Amino acid sequence: MKILFIADHLKFGGAERHLVAVATGLAKLGNEVAVAYLKPHDELAGELAEGGVGQVVCCNSRGGIDFSAIRRLAKLIRDFHPEVLVATLQYSLAMTMLARLLGRTRAPLLFVCHSMEHVQRSRNDRLRFMVYRRFYRMARHVVFVSDLQRQFFKTLGVYPRSDEVIHNGIDLAHFSAPAIATEASQLRRNLGFAEDDLVIGMCAGFREEKRQIDLLEALRRLRDKQLPAKVLLVGDGLMRQQIEARRDALRLQDAVVLCGFQQDVRPYVAACDIMALTSHAETFPIATLEYMALGKPLVASNVGGLSEQVTDGYNGLLYTAGDIDGLVTQLERLATAPVRQALGSTARREVEARFSLPTMIERFSTRCTELALAEGGAST
Repeated sequence: MKILFIADHLKFGGAERHLVAVATGLAKLGNEVAVAYLKPHDELAGELAEGGVGQVVCCNSRGGIDFSAIRRLAKLIRDFHPEVLVATLQYSLAMTMLARLLGRTRAPLLFVCHSMEHVQRSRNDRLRFMVYRRFYRMARHVVFVSDLQRQFFKTLGVYPRSDEVIHNGIDLAHFSAPAIATEASQLRRNLGFAEDDLVIGMCAGFREEKRQIDLLEALRRLRDKQLPAKVLLVGDGLMRQQIEARRDALRLQDAVVLCGFQQDVRPYVAACDIMALTSHAETFPIATLEYMALGKPLVASNVGGLSEQVTDGYNGLLYTAGDIDGLVTQLERLATAPVRQALGSTARREVEARFSLPTMIERFSTRCTELALAEGGAST
């Protein structure tokens, strides 16, 4: 089967990493896969090529309804003759639908929806969503990544022609703690952490909704309670200056390590004792599944689809987003190694049972096959 994926861009992000996993997974099953990305950011292009994706093409969109980019995408559709089109994110959905008309193809369009609350976050977001929501109905099928997200869009009056939930999946062989144990141990020493330090890690872009500052506030309180806690932040972004300023104001310069963006986060996660997610908005984050796959106990804000990943007290700990006292309490519960080990082991087993990469890829493969057969999957 010939499948064309369309992405906004190929920056490092949850939706983009999901695209890489699904596209390369389908390619490994013997499908002919191509990827078009609209805006010229290609950090993940190499992973697609290495994973067996035959074509990775930039449409050089300048943003908005860029007719030059639409024409480039339409030409790719005509030349490639896909049997199924797969769009990710709202902008890609709209541009693909317009290119589909221009390219005169009957290939069905599957839309993978990764957004949630941010479609209403600001006046501009709400106005954009009023336009984009029309395209949800035009897609032949919509895949949501969590049950909560699916229900959220129904409350907004979005009823696709057909839809389903396919949870994110993780490559369990890649996210294996024993495989990187030696590297992680050396990295921990190189970062200046002592053996008895309680290292709390977080891997996320430095954006407002990720709220790394909440973790710093919790760290200050933990240290005031004489716990040897330290924080490792992996990532970068627009909020870096504010994060550094709050770190300094809380007198945490010696207890916080900012190591910037890392393409391979596995050894950094494995070097930590606890992983945290302090976001005020999420959908169904892949990062938390990666933490759990590496056997790390997780403390996460109960936002988006986190409750579909974590059963509080069983394979992780949840708290109310923004509740610093609640965050501190949950982190304190993980102060002893046996508790951390028990929760981390359960987390790994849950990911193995419910969120494996082959399960996710098989469901996408089945859906694409059904769509192609139902629609004829042929270009005219």
